[in-house]
Amino acid sequence: MFKRIKSKVLMVILCTSLGMILLLSLTSVVGVAVLRETILRQGRNMGNLVARDSEAAMRDQVQQQLMELAQSRAAMTDEKLRVIQNQTQSLSSAASRIYTYKSRYQPVILPYLWREELQPEEPFFLTVPGISLESVRDEAGLLGNTRDIMRQITFSGEEFTSYIGGESGYFIVVDSGASASLFAGFDHRLRPWYTGAKEKNGLFWTPSFPDIGDRGATIACAMPVYDFSGTQPVLKGVAATGALLSKNVDQIIASVRVGETGYAFILDGDGQMIRRGNYPGEDGAGSGSGVFIEDYLHGKDSVLRELAARMFSEESGLTQLEIEGREMYVAWYSLKLINWSLGVIAPVDEVIAPARHIESSILSLVQDETFRMDRNIRVMFFTTVLVILFATLAAVFFSIRLSNSLAAPIVALSDGAQIISAGDLNHRLAVKGTGEIVLLAETINQMVANIQYVSGEKERIDTELNIAAQIQTSILPGVFPPFPYRTEFDIYAEMHPAKEVGGDFYDFFLIDPNRVMTLIADVSGKGVPAALFMVIAKTLLKNHGQMDKPLDEIFSAVNNQLCENNDANMFVTVFACVLDLRTGLLCYANAGHNRPLLSRSGGDYEFLELKRGLPMGVQEDFPYSSSEITLSEGDRLYLYTDGVNEAENPQGEQFGNQRLLDAANRCRDLPIREFDLAFRAGLSEFVNGAEQSDDITTLVLAYKKRVTIHLPAREFVKIEL
Repeated sequence: MFKRIKSKVLMVILCTSLGMILLLSLTSVVGVAVLRETILRQGRNMGNLVARDSEAAMRDQVQQQLMELAQSRAAMTDEKLRVIQNQTQSLSSAASRIYTYKSRYQPVILPYLWREELQPEEPFFLTVPGISLESVRDEAGLLGNTRDIMRQITFSGEEFTSYIGGESGYFIVVDSGASASLFAGFDHRLRPWYTGAKEKNGLFWTPSFPDIGDRGATIACAMPVYDFSGTQPVLKGVAATGALLSKNVDQIIASVRVGETGYAFILDGDGQMIRRGNYPGEDGAGSGSGVFIEDYLHGKDSVLRELAARMFSEESGLTQLEIEGREMYVAWYSLKLINWSLGVIAPVDEVIAPARHIESSILSLVQDETFRMDRNIRVMFFTTVLVILFATLAAVFFSIRLSNSLAAPIVALSDGAQIISAGDLNHRLAVKGTGEIVLLAETINQMVANIQYVSGEKERIDTELNIAAQIQTSILPGVFPPFPYRTEFDIYAEMHPAKEVGGDFYDFFLIDPNRVMTLIADVSGKGVPAALFMVIAKTLLKNHGQMDKPLDEIFSAVNNQLCENNDANMFVTVFACVLDLRTGLLCYANAGHNRPLLSRSGGDYEFLELKRGLPMGVQEDFPYSSSEITLSEGDRLYLYTDGVNEAENPQGEQFGNQRLLDAANRCRDLPIREFDLAFRAGLSEFVNGAEQSDDITTLVLAYKKRVTIHLPAREFVKIEL
């Protein structure tokens, strides 16, 4: 074999070397005559080609950057607006809660409009023309309990104005900059934010309008306030947050710079350009951003009309058109929260200017090098002849040497590779010599050693993860039925993690002989971090639940503890309920979890109405609330995590809420264990073998009959043990 490889190597090297030398000789003799003209022609062509390619590449790059710039600025604007929306929703929720549970609140005396030395951060109230102070004093005092959240909104870092207007004629406001006297004769019930939210019966964004304190253009987000204490909700007023565009939007578009004169702009829902960056100031230089009220959608310019129409009919896009006599690139992205669109404009001539400069520079270089190329070609001809003669002799000599030095190491590599491929990972290659062959042998040896190490580490990690999964499973209740001596209710639950360990969990326990607490939760993320956070959250929820406290207090206490030192920014969604087995009264609370399914007396399942709340671990001191319903004998409650409704099939379709309802109703008459197994079978059929992307956890609570158990405390403890 050695001789065969040696002969082959020698023949390959000799043939290759001599062939290249012969080809080089013929090419040099034949091509030297036309080489000069070819080089010069190619130089000129190269200049033109590089210029065209540079221009095309620059156009593509700028178009991509414009789209990314428009998308990022639209996302930043949406984030600003989302802060305003969240603040408005929080204020509306707080005001509705005060109206609904008014007996829990004491009146808070707020200064009236005409009080002297009124501080900017101090909430005050006024009455609209025709409404007496005495007629609304008590109601305004009741809503004075919102003063802290209104202060928090107004002074959260931007210039906001927070206000609540009542149907009865009172108006409470916190404004960081406007004088109280500006609100004299102010009737909020005629303002667009009030009428719009009232007519829409929900969240409403106003078009931009001048600020009452002449501080610039403003938008407002408004939401109705209801009294839910009766059988039907009663509209009591509207809560709103006003924001100056100059403080919340202009900073985003003012920083956009594309070329010398490119800029960003915003179209509102009526097709008017209301904000623009990089506009010329009095000195002719670019200055910040400002208000440019110009009707694009209905103006005389047909190009701008077509652009505005596309910006509102297409979520995003990029086009090239002529504006004010210049060719422009225009990229845009629609905002998510409000019917606005953000665009970025860049002049084409400024974009391709560097490419034109490159073209001019290359052509100049080609002309300068023409003379030197002509001289060097002649020298190259004579040098080539000498090199060919020397190369021919050297090729023969070194071909023989190389064939001897290469053949032996190759044979050693071949034999060693066969031994390793047969499964002997302890074998090491021993190749003598120097150069790449020896380096290759050492690399193969190191690679085999790494494979041995990685295999051992993988086995150790797999073993530890299996132990972790067993520990996690053991801390969840796993014996069913869990309370075989109790006949008035039954529970069944399962948890299947997406990885070896997961973040979903469930729990249930008797608070006393007549009340059982049930909960289900989903920790953000998956794997080991989620499992550790899950253990903490489960322990806290059970410890507080066994203290016999109201659910809203339990949620608030656990939330605050999870927020402490939460550097990983993890959170958990939770649904918990307490069932009174004597009366069927079910008290429940929710922290951002999916809505459970409720079946009444064996009927079809429907989604339980509830307030979502904020997941635990996100915001400290978040005010949670609880709700109550009464269960009848035969009612069932089905709890699940988002791994169920967000499960995907191979086509990327999610299981969804409707399929969830249909699957539950198909097996509603089965006992709870068979019901859950049948439901999971339907889910597996939909998924059709697709990889599980999230933990899947379900829990069924069945209320069978009302039975009152009277046990002494010591007997109850004995049963629990």
